Amino acid sequence: MSVKYIYAVDDYPLAAYTVKRTIERFSTKECVVSDFDSPLVLLDSFREDYEKIDMVVTDYEMPGFRGDELIVRLREIKPEIKIVVISAWLDSNDSGKGLVKKEVEALHPNLILSKPFPDDWIERFDEILDNKVD
Repeated sequence: MSVKYIYAVDDYPLAAYTVKRTIERFSTKECVVSDFDSPLVLLDSFREDYEKIDMVVTDYEMPGFRGDELIVRLREIKPEIKIVVISAWLDSNDSGKGLVKKEVEALHPNLILSKPFPDDWIERFDEILDNKVD
């Protein structure tokens, strides 16, 4: 089994760390996850190591540099990179209801996860790593 290298970013460091630990602990794959609290720092690291990175898990709403901007930049470097987008705003009840979800869907990520994550998210995550879901 080959090792899967994953980057995870959330402006709330505990959230990125929790994603990291959950993947490393519960994925059926051997995963090495690097967690970041800044999308710009992740992007700098990705530029150096993009050839070995299999997936990026990114929060969508981050101050200064949103997930959509990050995804565009990542795909400029490595178009086939697998992307998982996480957001607490997908089911918001504000006047822009559905706007964030539409923005995220337009990016065509491999998986969209609403916080809190559904119970089966690790299984879905593993399917993407196995190339069973596009």
